[in-house]
Amino acid sequence: MTAGGTAVPVPGPAGNPDDEEGRGSGGAPAGLPRRVAVRCDTFVRGLHRRIRKPGRIVLLIYGLLLGYVGLMDVYGGLDLGAKMVGVLLTVAAGIIVGSCATALASAASPTRSRLLPGDLAAILVNSWIMSRVFSDFAAQPVLVMTAVLVISATLLALCLAWGDVHDRPAGPQPSHPSLPATSSDKQARSTVLGAVIAAGGALLAASFTVPQFYYSALYEPSQEQPVVQAEAGIESIERREHGVELTVEITLENKGKTPVTMLTSLYEITGTKLKSPPGPEESEYGEIVGDNWGSAARMSPDFGYEDPEPIQVGPVGEDFAWIGPDEKLHATLVARVPEEKDYPLYRVSVDVAVARADRVEVESRTGASRQTMTCEGTDIAQDRRPLTHRGTFDRLTESKRELVTYWVLSGKKGWESPWWPPFPWNGVSIEHAGHGCDHALNPDDDGLENEAMVGWTSTVAEAWRPPDEP
Repeated sequence: MTAGGTAVPVPGPAGNPDDEEGRGSGGAPAGLPRRVAVRCDTFVRGLHRRIRKPGRIVLLIYGLLLGYVGLMDVYGGLDLGAKMVGVLLTVAAGIIVGSCATALASAASPTRSRLLPGDLAAILVNSWIMSRVFSDFAAQPVLVMTAVLVISATLLALCLAWGDVHDRPAGPQPSHPSLPATSSDKQARSTVLGAVIAAGGALLAASFTVPQFYYSALYEPSQEQPVVQAEAGIESIERREHGVELTVEITLENKGKTPVTMLTSLYEITGTKLKSPPGPEESEYGEIVGDNWGSAARMSPDFGYEDPEPIQVGPVGEDFAWIGPDEKLHATLVARVPEEKDYPLYRVSVDVAVARADRVEVESRTGASRQTMTCEGTDIAQDRRPLTHRGTFDRLTESKRELVTYWVLSGKKGWESPWWPPFPWNGVSIEHAGHGCDHALNPDDDGLENEAMVGWTSTVAEAWRPPDEP
């Protein structure tokens, strides 16, 4: 009671402020979230006191591992992107190791300014690593091990950071009054202030120039889409003693700014015979608009067309051929048609799959690559090659992936089109290692092809048989 008779609330029977944290107004118990937060804070502080030194040792070892991975990529990365990642990991590792070593070597209790940089560096770099691991996670041993290690290190760094903020003093308190500054002290402070201002100006200028340099020199070139143009033409159709001889020209030109890799290619020469035109009641427009057939689909009131028959098929060039910017890949092909199979209409079609050369790099090997097999009732010729990793960090944070190229030869999965022969046709798939042959024929939307910038270029050319000489 005060002199005026007003009651003064006392926090708890012994003046303990912790008792008030568990009660609301009027002495009623506080809400559940408040009590949970208080208990979690108490638990983390107690855990921090128990693991302070061994936790620093573990975090220091983790920093050394990060530094090792970073240095491996700095000196052994396959491209500039991998080397930049190595630089980032090396800098983060230096901060973590320096902070932990300082805390372990200090006889007195180190201040927050010496502890928090290492904790924050570990939390930030681990958050970035986890985003890389879980962006396209697959249950593979290396990825699982990396995820467990990074999550454990993140939880440890969070616990240490929480305890450093709440249990560590802000800094040593002065035990004696400060002395008045002399002229030399003032001059030294002016020099330091000038250096700080100059460094701040340099950092401000770098904040404008470095992002622009990064965007123009690294980011924009790395996002350039491959642009490849395919051209084909039947240059000549000549009658010979054995029948008809066709000369076909095929050209692939890289019109983009980045090198590309030709993953798989297929050209097909077909012949089509004519038949009587359909009557008005037998319109074939449905066969044109029924699907996206391309320029080979047609309907004419004067001519009818039978199903095309294959004459010759083959690859345009070697798989995994490298085509630089403004470079061309050219092929001149000759096909022969027996006299008894002379066609009035000839067609050549080309289908080529390409990708950015720096995003699809396969492991080299010798010997035969394509294997003929039956998959889901379909005969295919398949080539499966592991993709190489650009550096040690990619090997630890990206799944093992395979590039699968294939030709479908016969069976159930043929083209259901009146304008194309049902077989053969080619395809490509980038997939996590461990899938069977059916995955390529039934691809999912995992985004691996988009990440590798896989694209297709196609073309069709036709020519009528020249009239017989009188």
